[in-house]
Formats: sequence, C-alpha cells, structure tokens
Amino acid sequence: MKIQITIVLLFLASSLAGQAVKETIPKVYYSDTDTIRYEYSLYPDTFPMVMVLGKKDTVNAGTDNARGIVLTAFIGKDTLRIPGGNYPYAKRSYVTIKTPTRQSVVVFKYNGAISNFSQAYIEKYDGKTTFEIPEVYELASIIWTLSPAGQRATDLNKNTAYYKKAEQYFKPYLGHPLFKKLDFTEQDYFGKYYSFRENSFTYKFQGDSIVSEGSRHYVTGNDWDGFSSLFSEFLPLVEDFARTSNFRKFYTDNQGFYTADIRRVQQLLPVKHMWEWLEKEFPGEKYNAYRIVFSPLTGGSHSTQKYFGKNAKTKARYGETVMFICDASRYDVQKEITEQQKEGLMSGVVFTEIDHNYVNPVSSDYQKEIAEIFGKKGFWASEEDQWYRSPMAVFNEYMTHAVFCIWVNEKYNSKTAAYVIKKREELNTGKRKFYKFREFNQALLKLRKENPGLTIKGLYPRIIEWSKGQIR
Repeated sequence: MKIQITIVLLFLASSLAGQAVKETIPKVYYSDTDTIRYEYSLYPDTFPMVMVLGKKDTVNAGTDNARGIVLTAFIGKDTLRIPGGNYPYAKRSYVTIKTPTRQSVVVFKYNGAISNFSQAYIEKYDGKTTFEIPEVYELASIIWTLSPAGQRATDLNKNTAYYKKAEQYFKPYLGHPLFKKLDFTEQDYFGKYYSFRENSFTYKFQGDSIVSEGSRHYVTGNDWDGFSSLFSEFLPLVEDFARTSNFRKFYTDNQGFYTADIRRVQQLLPVKHMWEWLEKEFPGEKYNAYRIVFSPLTGGSHSTQKYFGKNAKTKARYGETVMFICDASRYDVQKEITEQQKEGLMSGVVFTEIDHNYVNPVSSDYQKEIAEIFGKKGFWASEEDQWYRSPMAVFNEYMTHAVFCIWVNEKYNSKTAAYVIKKREELNTGKRKFYKFREFNQALLKLRKENPGLTIKGLYPRIIEWSKGQIR
C-alpha cells in the first residue's frame, strides 16, 4: 500500500503578487530505481512523464503554471503531490530523492504563465486580425512621451497635432511625482521604454483603478517568474496620475481620432495576406490570431510577443501574436509617394515582426552553421549594437527583412516592389548597420527565382551556403 504525502502550501493572496515561490520539501524520498514517473492533472493526454535521475546532482522537470494544476510524482512507495498554487507566477519545489546508486535534488518547476485564454476569448479571436489603441497602453504612451526620458527621445512621434493636443491637456499635471521617476540615461532608455510601454498592455481600467486584463500577464522584461516590470513598479503612481489628470476624459474625447487612425492603419496593412503567405512558405508554423497594437505617439521601437493557449473544444493549440507598432502618419506625411508605396513601406513594419515567428524556429535548426558564419565580428553587423550581438540574432534580422522583400516582390508591381526593396536595403545597410544586407537580400531573391518549387523554408540550406562563401 502506498503512503500518500500531499504537500499543500497556503499563502495570503496579497503575498502572491509578482512573486515567484521557492520551497524545499523536507522529507527525503527513497526509490529502488533511478526512474521516476510523474504526471500533471491538466494534461492527461500528454503525460505521464518519465524522469531518469542522471549523473548530475540536480534534475529539472516542469511545465507552465495553470489554475488548478497538480503534479503527482510516484517515488518508491510514496506519492508526492505538488499543486501549482502560485498562479500565474512561477513556483520551484526542491525534492531530495535517494536511490541505491545516487542522491539527487529534483526541481519540480511551474514556470510563470504569461497568458491565460478563456474558451470564450479563443472563440472570439480565432482566425481574426484586430487593430487597436488600448486605453491603458495609450495612457502609458502619453506618460512616457511627456516624461524627461521621452522628451529627449528621438524615436517618438511628437510632430503631430495629436501630440500637441496631449501636451496641452496634460501640461498642468507634469509636476506629478511619476515624471521624476521616468528619467533615464541613454544607455538604459530602450530597456526601460519597452518595460513600461509594452507591459501596460496587460492592464485595463476598472472604474478609476487599473487592474490586470486577465488574458496576458507579461509582455517583455527580465522577470519571467514574477512578471515585475517598470509599469507594474510604478502602477500606483500611474493610477494616481490617470485619476488626477482625468485621463479617461481625454481618451473618450479623442475616440473620433482613434477610430480614424485605426481605419487608416487597416487600409495600409494587408495582414491577412501576409499571414496566409507566411504559413505557406513556412509549413508547420501556425498561428490563430494577430493583434496589432499601436499608439499615435510611437515613432519606432516596434516589438512583438507570442502567446499560446488550448482550445478546449478542438483540443488544438491556440497561438496568438501581438505586435506593437507605429501608426500610418510616418508614411502619410510623404506626399510624393503613391498609395501602393505607402502600403509597401507600412507593411514592412508589421511583416518584419510577424515573420520572426516563422523565421526564428527554422533558424534554430541550423544553429551550428549560423554560429560559425555569423559569428564573424564586425563583418555582418556593427559590434556596437546592443540588441543584435549574437550570431543567431544577426542572422534572424537578415532573414526576416529579406523574406519581407520576397513578399513585396511577389505582391506588388515591379515599380512599387523596386522602390520598397530599395528602401529596405538602405535602412538595413545604413541606419541599422547590417553591412551585407543588400548582397544577402539580392542573393535570396535570386535563389527564390531560380527555385520556384521551393518554399522559403526549403531555401535555408542554400542561403546559409551562400553566406558561408562570403567569409572564406
């Protein structure tokens, strides 16, 4: 008869916010073999799993945290149960196991769960593309743009009537304590900006309070266990500023402008076409929804994040991509270019975010080759760039922008395609300092033309071989 040991930890709800939990289970467990079987209550179709206690002292096993999830491990005569309990944050349980051949510490992990999609949410957004200027996200954008760091920044859209309107409306409140906190060095600027702006997307207004919106818990940062961010750190001050300045009135009063801005972005972004084309060119990579999030105050500094859930009815994975971009004003001010050229240029903003979700997984299959070829310092990219230092990061940037150029070449007439591709090559070889991008891009376009029967995924070995030839 097995003795069942149940580990149950009780926490006050207030102590959980933003905290990962680590616990050491005091009991030492004994097993006659080096093989341990374990399972999770929410995944009966995937588990049980088997763990082999190897030569290393510490063994890790785990999954993402979820509401109601319980781990059951069968160790010798004992049954160990460990509930998640700390949802959505991470939890680590350290368990000592002795066998006739070794003693190991097993870390049963519940990783922080960055998303929690309800069935109703999945059914609402499955197969859809949305365009939005979320309320709390716009609040964060306004705060940042008017802050000391934002006033010095050159990547924000401050030469518009909307910015002047925001500046005038919030001018009486710039003495709020929050603004003294948002003053950073140039070196720290982008990390702080993303941490503040992107993570605001996981919140919504509930009356005058700002609370978690519930579907997502984190966008970007360094704390994937507890989800702390600059926005969460300053949330009480943000909430107070919104209340003091009556931000919600400003947001409501500008709904007509937001609606028109959203409509214009939709006109210039054929996201559905990009989506279908990429899934054809990268077979096996599937996503169910795309959410385009932007602020009229964003000038550059785009980013993307992907989230996953499970459709309870179909049992299929639900994959969603969120993209944080600028609005259409950066191209609408260029009166000399055609509507098709504007569409092509604007599409590059989103396409080169979307296709990271397709390019990056395929690139990981060629890690060794990419490391050898793109590890040549200063040849492919500037050594000073803090964002793209690794060979894989450099290659993925080359590939995502080159894949965009193939899409442009196949979607638009020759004159429009030539214009957009030239601008993309100038951007990468110039401002972005990817020195060999033009040659790389033209090589991939040529390979595509010479191999019409191959998908872009199928062209990987050939473009990698071409790249290898450049450093010989």
